[in-house]
Parts: sequence; structure tokens; C-alpha cells
Amino acid sequence: MQTMTLNNAVKNLSVLTPQIIGYDEVVNVATDDGNIVIISEDSYKSLLLTAEVNANPEFKASLMQGLDAPPSDFVPESEVQW
Repeated sequence: MQTMTLNNAVKNLSVLTPQIIGYDEVVNVATDDGNIVIISEDSYKSLLLTAEVNANPEFKASLMQGLDAPPSDFVPESEVQW
């Protein structure tokens, strides 16, 4: 995670953008009013989805049950009609 001032972040935004998007770099920007964090849209969506799953105990339990299920409980991809 990089940390920088707001002035440096604004000055270097064109250099930071490919790092943030391509390498999931996180940039912490310090301002006089508090800090902000810049992350990629993909990282942001992943965080939202994680929060949504964790907020729904029944859905989370269902996902965890699926992760623990043996492969024999699933249909092979070759048998799925798309």
C-alpha cells in the first residue's frame, strides 16, 4: 500500500491509475480532513460482495456448505446444458 499526500496523488494520478487497476495496488491518500483510500473498481465490487454475503447468514451458510461438499455432489460441466 502506498501512502501519499493529496497533492502528490493528484500530481501522479496518471501514473497511479495503471498500478491501481492492473496490480490491485491500494493507495492511501492523507488529507487535512482525514484519509481516503483509492482502489480499483474490481476490488471495490469484491469488497461489496463480501460484505453482502457476510450480511446474509443463510446465504453465507449455503456457500460454506457448498465449499465443503464432495465433488460427487456436483454435475460435471459436460452434462450442463447452456
